[in-house]
Amino acid sequence: MLIAGIIAEYDPFHAGHAWHIAETRRCTGCDYVAVAMAGSFTQRGEAACLSKAARVRMALRGGADAVFELPALFVVRSADAFARGGVGVLAGLGVDVLSFGAECGDIALLRRVASLRDGEDAAFERLLREGLERGESHPRAWGEAAARVLGLGGDLLAQPNNALAVEYMRALYALRARTEPLAIPRRGRYHGALDGEGFASASAIRAALFTDRRPEALAAVPACVREIAAAAAPMHAPDDLLLWTLRNMSDAEIAALADVPEGLEHRIKALAAEVPSREALIDRVKSKRYTRARIARITTHALLGLTRALADRHAWPAYARLLGVRRDAMPLLTELKRRASLPIASDPVGLKGDEVFQLECRATDLRALMCEGGEARRAGQELTTKFIVEEGYGS
Repeated sequence: MLIAGIIAEYDPFHAGHAWHIAETRRCTGCDYVAVAMAGSFTQRGEAACLSKAARVRMALRGGADAVFELPALFVVRSADAFARGGVGVLAGLGVDVLSFGAECGDIALLRRVASLRDGEDAAFERLLREGLERGESHPRAWGEAAARVLGLGGDLLAQPNNALAVEYMRALYALRARTEPLAIPRRGRYHGALDGEGFASASAIRAALFTDRRPEALAAVPACVREIAAAAAPMHAPDDLLLWTLRNMSDAEIAALADVPEGLEHRIKALAAEVPSREALIDRVKSKRYTRARIARITTHALLGLTRALADRHAWPAYARLLGVRRDAMPLLTELKRRASLPIASDPVGLKGDEVFQLECRATDLRALMCEGGEARRAGQELTTKFIVEEGYGS
């Protein structure tokens, strides 16, 4: 049995995602596709536009055979942590192939970049240090240094999916995983518009979903999941909750959050007392060195209580939580249980004492409070939402 794995957010699931799954099957001839999917929040530090359960159903209808959780502890972090989470889950399940989209489909080239380890090349370290001293963000400085050392095009690693692909390769290397990487060249622009040219991007769909362009946004997702996407409801930013949280934290408590660089806590604390909203705070704190996405993630860390100490205690996933499966893919679960090096969990009650799962519960409860009324706002959904079984593709 050949099993392929995909790391995804599906925020929301769209035609490009369905194509990626189908192309993975075509390129590998695999029997099954397992997905490690982000839950209530995404790597941008934002709440997902649809609930975790809705997106699991979309993935299963759109071509996936089983969906496992990529824990929030890894999702709302930098690209290297995101990659460790996804690769850790899928390699721990024993998938044979890790398939990912990239602007560059050259695995040998991506492998060369990934082999350049921090601290192991004097020229690379010098160029990285110079980039940071110029005030560049770490990802940009790392990418430029790697490109110069390896003689690559200057913009190769600046392209977002290439950068993430390199992190996937680095995570596979760190785990010494037998999982083989497969890079599938992206089709369509990264921020593809709703113009009928290629695939519309998730960002374009999210931007239009709650506007007068909603029909166009829904037309950009596969017909089999359109009903689920249509049920998405507007959400609001956690402005008051965030500002109250930061205003009541000490500088030291902000400094203890994951991914807060030394000294930035003072600026965050001071500005939180002045600004009227989360967006205003991000706009005031971001800089050339500290990107908007990084500051957005830090605000989410504050709301979730995601500290550096918690992150350090869990460098890799310790279990694989099954969120949903197609009914006729049950043989896949039997095979994964046979080959997995991680325990597979499907009953959330058994995870109640685990601090990574407790963070997951906080993330889902936080997203619930961002919903505009109704049943979606209730707490404790991680413990009460039913395990999902879909009848089949397009069901």
